Formats: sequence, structure tokens, C-alpha cells
Amino acid sequence: MTKIDTDLKALRQSTWFKARSSAFQNALMSCAIRRTYGADEALYLQGDPANGIHAVLEGSVKITVPADDGQDFVMHQEGRGFWIGDLALFATARRLVSVVTTRSTDTLFFPASRLERLVQETPDYIRDFYALSHENMQKALRIVANLAVTGTEKRLVLRLLHLDEVASDAAGWIPVSQEELAAMIAVSPPSLHRALHRLIDLNLIEGGYGRLRLKDRRALISSCQS
Repeated sequence: MTKIDTDLKALRQSTWFKARSSAFQNALMSCAIRRTYGADEALYLQGDPANGIHAVLEGSVKITVPADDGQDFVMHQEGRGFWIGDLALFATARRLVSVVTTRSTDTLFFPASRLERLVQETPDYIRDFYALSHENMQKALRIVANLAVTGTEKRLVLRLLHLDEVASDAAGWIPVSQEELAAMIAVSPPSLHRALHRLIDLNLIEGGYGRLRLKDRRALISSCQS
């Protein structure tokens, strides 16, 4: 399998990219530049000028948003097949969020100049990029809706189910610290610690250093529906 084939396999983890035409996929891949980041490196920071789109091949990134109190709020975390950077790019605006790696991460970077040329040559491709923005907005709305759910444990389970879909590795581990997870569901670290240990005691999840793994997804889903 060639490197391009390997990259395509990783990118097809994204429902957005998988749904695009082969012509669009091939044209977009011709714009790509491979990049490698260490842990805790920024793909870009809030306030940066938009210079392109990133797609995660391996590893994981977290998205942080500045709150009114000046602290960065960890909004989301996602791994292979995640695309980010489209909104500010096509709005010709500055970045609204920061995107930082959680571990060693490989990405494909699609520079703004190459994407602009791509759309100029085939104007219909702008619809494909709007579809990406629609998918990312759908994720953001899901996060906001789940934050509105009452009950620490239920909010925690909903967030773990979402992270398991998008940020777990091949072994099913979700790389996330308790501090980050507490921020994601807007609870205090002690409240999170109690809820996590209840789920661990029920044998629904497994804990590790800086990571978690779901052991009984069906039971976790049922717990949210009760």
C-alpha cells in the first residue's frame, strides 16, 4: 500500500471525506502537505490568521476556546479523520479556537493558496467545503446540547460516548486527563472523580494514566436513557 493509499484510508474515517466524489478527493489530495507534531504542539491558535485546513491522519487534537474569564475551555477532542480550519478560512477571518495535539500527531495540511486555486478551477467544489462546515457545526451543537443535560454522571457518559466515537485509539483508549474531562462537562474535578469511580466500580469503564476506555457501551447508552 502506498503512502497516498494509507492517507486516504485514514481520511475516510471522516464521514465528510468518505461522502465526497473521487474526483474531489483526488483533487484535494493533490494540495496536501504532510506535517508531524509532537505532543502539546499547536496546529494553530485562537486569533491566528486562517492559512489552510488540517486533517488528522494519526494521533489526536483538542480544541480549546477562550472563556470570558481568560481561561481556555477544552471544548472537544478528536483523532484520525478529523478535519478542522474550514470556517475561518472561507470566512477570510481569524481563528476562533486553538487546536493543540494531545500526543504525537501526523496531519495533512491544505494551504489556503492551493485551496483557493482548486475552487477557482472547479467552483462546484465550494459546496463540498460547505458540507464540511455543516458537519463540524453539527458536532459543536451536539456538544452544546449534551452540556445542557442535568446530572454530572449523565453528562459524563454522553461525553465519553462521543469521545469514544472520535478520539479513541486502535485499542479503544481515549487519551484525556481528568482535568480536561471535568472542563469538558463543566463540573469540578472532585465531582468528576466521584462520577468516574462509580462507573469504574460498575465495570462500565476502565481507567488508566491520562486515559479511559469504555467496557460496556450498551450499558452506558442505557444509563442515559433511563
